[in-house]
Amino acid sequence: MKLPKIENLGAIGISIAVILLFFYLILGFSAMMAVLGIIILFIAPIYLVLDSFGLGQDEKLVFSFFLGAGIFPSIVYWMALFISFRMSILLTFVVLAVAGYLISKFLKR
Repeated sequence: MKLPKIENLGAIGISIAVILLFFYLILGFSAMMAVLGIIILFIAPIYLVLDSFGLGQDEKLVFSFFLGAGIFPSIVYWMALFISFRMSILLTFVVLAVAGYLISKFLKR
């Protein structure tokens, strides 16, 4: 699987580093790790799904944040009714990552 087409990788890296530094300085290490987890679990899978469509980088980032804040917790909550909460988090992440990969494969045909 190729990496997503990111036009300005340096700016994204710097902005994530500034956000993590801000949360580390204000709230400590636990808050920094929580924000990093939110970025990895909420934003990254939806960004991979949206990468398959003809959107700009800024649109993909904003949409992935808002869609991830709604889709990921909803799926985790409903799966946690049937299986353990930690397993539902892992399974939801895997399902969304695989969905992003499959959508990119089918749209390239």
